[in-house]
Amino acid sequence: MTEPTLPGGVLDEAIAGWRAWNLSDGDPDPLLQPVGSGVDAWPPRVPVEARCGASALLTIGIGRHVAPDVRCRCGIYAGRSLEALDRHRPAWFPAPVVGTVSLWGTVIEHERGWRARFAYPSRLRLVCPMCAWFEPGTGVPEVVHVFAERLYPLCAAHRGGIEIPDGRRTRLTSHDPAALQARMIAAYAVDLLPAEAVRALVDRPSIPALPYTPSIRTVPFDL
Repeated sequence: MTEPTLPGGVLDEAIAGWRAWNLSDGDPDPLLQPVGSGVDAWPPRVPVEARCGASALLTIGIGRHVAPDVRCRCGIYAGRSLEALDRHRPAWFPAPVVGTVSLWGTVIEHERGWRARFAYPSRLRLVCPMCAWFEPGTGVPEVVHVFAERLYPLCAAHRGGIEIPDGRRTRLTSHDPAALQARMIAAYAVDLLPAEAVRALVDRPSIPALPYTPSIRTVPFDL
């Protein structure tokens, strides 16, 4: 996001924003995991409180502080819309959960969204991460793959899996996408994000190819 447009303020009413999450198969429920520089998992039915995970070198002159701080990049991020969310870097595995989130406490406003001290999801949905972040598609998961303890629901076009530059690839699991989504919704006690709400995300044009940038790719599969 760009530089703050407003100083941080303490809000009595929550702001609704948009986020993406990674997903792991927790015990006993699926567990939302942060994307990018996030440092903590999002436990079910418990508000998440931001903490600064920056190194001491990056916070010289600030010292230890409560997140978010206008002098730092810490805080729980959310965008004004799905379209406002940054696309994943090509070498990163894309996030398979999208939804809305409530933000409150100290909130710092930016041009495309906010970062806050407290947050909790309000609506969630599983999407095919390849459709959502790299190339247009149905976005509707048909199988679930796993890599490094993270789950990746994939649509019919991408069900063969995902491969990263060093040759490692996701593996097919026995999870049913619909059942996994139902478990996630029940665990967090939130509403299901309507399918129509993610159309703008999965219909976006493909990311242009950058030959000098390591990238993930879809693994072909046999019908």
